[in-house]
Amino acid sequence: MTDAGASQAINSLNETINSFKSRVDVKVNDVNVSTANIQATTNQIYANIERFKTEMLHGEESQIAHENILRIDQIIKEQFSNHIAIRRTVMGVVRDFDINLVRNSTIQELSEELWITSSRYWLSYALMAITAWVNNYPDIAKTALAESGRKDAIKTTLFFCLMNLRFGRMEAAKKWFYEYFKTLDPTMLQQETAILLQSFLNGIFGKDKELEQEVIELIDQWISIINDNEQISNELLDAYEAYINNLHAPVQFNYQSILQFCVNVSEVEKSYRDVSKFDMLLEFVKSLDVESEPQNNENYKSRIDAILINLISNYDVEELELKKQQEYYRCIVENGGVIEQAEAQYQEMEELENNKFNIGKQMIKWAIYDDNDETDVQVRKFGFQNTKNWFKSAVANFDAKMQEAFPTDYRLKVDGWEGTSNGNDQAEQVESLKTYFDNNKFQNMYVNTPNILAAILFIVSAGLAFVTLYSLIITALSAGFLVFRVLKAKKEYPLRIQAAVDNLNACMGEIAEFRRYYEDNRAKKDELLSTVEFL
Repeated sequence: MTDAGASQAINSLNETINSFKSRVDVKVNDVNVSTANIQATTNQIYANIERFKTEMLHGEESQIAHENILRIDQIIKEQFSNHIAIRRTVMGVVRDFDINLVRNSTIQELSEELWITSSRYWLSYALMAITAWVNNYPDIAKTALAESGRKDAIKTTLFFCLMNLRFGRMEAAKKWFYEYFKTLDPTMLQQETAILLQSFLNGIFGKDKELEQEVIELIDQWISIINDNEQISNELLDAYEAYINNLHAPVQFNYQSILQFCVNVSEVEKSYRDVSKFDMLLEFVKSLDVESEPQNNENYKSRIDAILINLISNYDVEELELKKQQEYYRCIVENGGVIEQAEAQYQEMEELENNKFNIGKQMIKWAIYDDNDETDVQVRKFGFQNTKNWFKSAVANFDAKMQEAFPTDYRLKVDGWEGTSNGNDQAEQVESLKTYFDNNKFQNMYVNTPNILAAILFIVSAGLAFVTLYSLIITALSAGFLVFRVLKAKKEYPLRIQAAVDNLNACMGEIAEFRRYYEDNRAKKDELLSTVEFL
């Protein structure tokens, strides 16, 4: 063979090899595309299963939390029923002094009986002091008062301040009041301070204009100190930001096409839930927009009674620990079983409930964590009015972060096609999908696992057709199967394209609807801030 002939033979061989390799590469790529489609479907199924599992776990956590609330409630009833009895008796005794339905001797006997069962409880000694005073036993009253002070000096001071207020002994009440307030630091207050502040805000001192003015000036001084303290200001801002972030908007993300075809659906869902919080915040602020009730002598004693009930309802250490556990489980129920959100909310409440607190935190607690049954709405309104600047800053920060996280691109995947939309290019995305199906017609119609297996079976059986009759039969069957699949694919491919177009249009429609929802709800921020400003 000449050199020219050898060269020509080699070139021919190379062309054959390259041609074969090219065809193999096409087939491999087609298999990869088919595998990718199968993987995408598998991932979607797995995501749906995970979502279902998560919802079931959250439901289970909510149920367990509810059962624990009931269990702890039973423990409190069993172990601290005497404390509850003392609290009820104290208020009953106080009210009886007005109507004299029960003899003083009977009250004395009852207080002694309750003291025997709860001798470690400060309020049992306070009750003894009251009944001894009524029955004109000054020595016993003095001893009981001293012992009550040793058990809990602060609560005893507040209690007798309020008692003297209730019976119009203003000079004695002032002495108790000044004794308590003269050394207070507004950045490091005791929790019980809130009780006496509530008494003022509910109009307890309303009849004494001089005292009222002094208290107002004191509170103004406290707020001024808080405003000038950068660390505390940041803490109050953080408290409101945590409150907003931990809100659980009671909305359902029902955009089924987005859930199915949008890859970054988590971003979309987060924006949806975040922007829904403006409705909740607006409702909260409006609930505080109430007219002040007139302070008059007719409801004077009832207002004091309300504060007394609040004071004597405070729990001792053992009770408080159980109540905290109960509150934790209540957070789980309120957050739909989402433990992370519940723990964040509970942690924030715990920080506000510390033994030492600044007046700003107490006001925030009144405003956002107490309800009208626990704290009078006028008190909650007062707390919010004096901390609203931090609230407005928190809303602004929340809105800025929400805008930053808002998805501007939507990564879509429909039946093998992938695209990125800005939400306003539906026609372009549909055209891109159609182009994809036109350019990948062969792969989409014919390259799939059943066809590949049938083709392999056909080639192998055809090679053995002259060896055994069974191979010939298999060849014929595989060929018939391939013909059937080809004809079926040709018939169904236009329907497949239309289904993909419909799914894409549905997804784009939901994206547009989501964006409208987002803008409509975000516009409520201005209404919210306006309502806050004029509250």
